[in-house]
Amino acid sequence: MTEILRFLNSYDQLIYLVAQNAVLALSIYMTLKAGQLSIACMGFMAIGAYASAILVMKAGVIYPWSILLAACISGLIATVVGVPILRLKGVYLAITTVGFGELVRFTALNWDFLGGAMGLSGIPQGTQLWHILLFLALLIYCFHMIQLSRHGRALLAIGRDETAAKTMGISTTRYKVTAFVAGAMIASVAGSFAAHHTFYISPVEFGFSQAVLVLIYAVFGGLRNHWGPILGAVVLTLLPEVFRFLQDWRLIIYGLSVLMVVIYFPDGLMELRRFFKKSKQCSPSPNEPTLLTKGGQQ
Repeated sequence: MTEILRFLNSYDQLIYLVAQNAVLALSIYMTLKAGQLSIACMGFMAIGAYASAILVMKAGVIYPWSILLAACISGLIATVVGVPILRLKGVYLAITTVGFGELVRFTALNWDFLGGAMGLSGIPQGTQLWHILLFLALLIYCFHMIQLSRHGRALLAIGRDETAAKTMGISTTRYKVTAFVAGAMIASVAGSFAAHHTFYISPVEFGFSQAVLVLIYAVFGGLRNHWGPILGAVVLTLLPEVFRFLQDWRLIIYGLSVLMVVIYFPDGLMELRRFFKKSKQCSPSPNEPTLLTKGGQQ
């Protein structure tokens, strides 16, 4: 037990980053599950971070309640924004959500009340490592229950063929907006945790490149179930640290790893499990006679 605590104390920042990226990957997976290519996760993460920080620093709201209120604010904004833009599909929806994320970032960048370009500092500490780990565990349980429910099957049907889902009587608009709002609130909680973990937030942290990186986590791990985005976030977060001794070459290895998985395993790393299972089924057991043995016996 002592060794485990020592390990957690030594790598608490890295473990926190892995858990945070896994939460963000699940937030974008929520919309992808409904067939919506939304890249607004960093925008809602920024809303959660700034809203929670301002509520604590300016309004005197206590830390746990600030997270909940910030999530509600993000959910309300996601509802207002999601109803009109979710009529769009594919690349048009992606571009619109990118624009929303950049709008949030530029608002924080130019609004002195939020610290402007200098960011917001002096945020009271409140987030502990176990907070984000507990939240991740709760999300895993919720996604597991959704997958087994009729709501999960409805989202899967919408993601595969929205037109066919409509003919089956599924309210596609309601499900898509709900998935969008849920993903926004998940990203908002991650932002609130981050704000009260690092004491400082800046608009630079919520740029377009970070949003694309979260999307890569989900695609790299696989979109068949919620374990894929988590696996992708864990592997891609730890990969640069594992190859840190290679200095600048580690970024090349990072890029090559993503490229190889996308080319050879289009369904993500989760496809490796099925690949090895298929190989195991195809390989003969030690007691099973091979074709050559049968021929020799004949």
